[in-house]
Amino acid sequence: MDKQGQNLKAVTYQDIIELRDFMEKMASWQEPLAILDHFFQFRSGPINKKRIVKEYYARAQMFHAFYEDYNRLIELGDELVMEMVRAEKVETGFEGKKMNLE
Repeated sequence: MDKQGQNLKAVTYQDIIELRDFMEKMASWQEPLAILDHFFQFRSGPINKKRIVKEYYARAQMFHAFYEDYNRLIELGDELVMEMVRAEKVETGFEGKKMNLE
């Protein structure tokens, strides 16, 4: 059985750490987004307009912070992925050799 060797991309430890940090930053938005989700869920019963207006402006500030951070993190994530794509290849040692499985 012939199996052609394939070069693998070298992923550095620094790349892994940066990706982990990126994922932690994205995950840090779970709680604030849950608060926003709760605010925008349909509520039944009487409506307190003053309270809704006050909460709206507070939630708008939270959303704006999320939106700016999200866009920054997406750019960072794209850069991390492109670095990994451009990473140099490492020879596997199987290149050009035939594998004999008996």
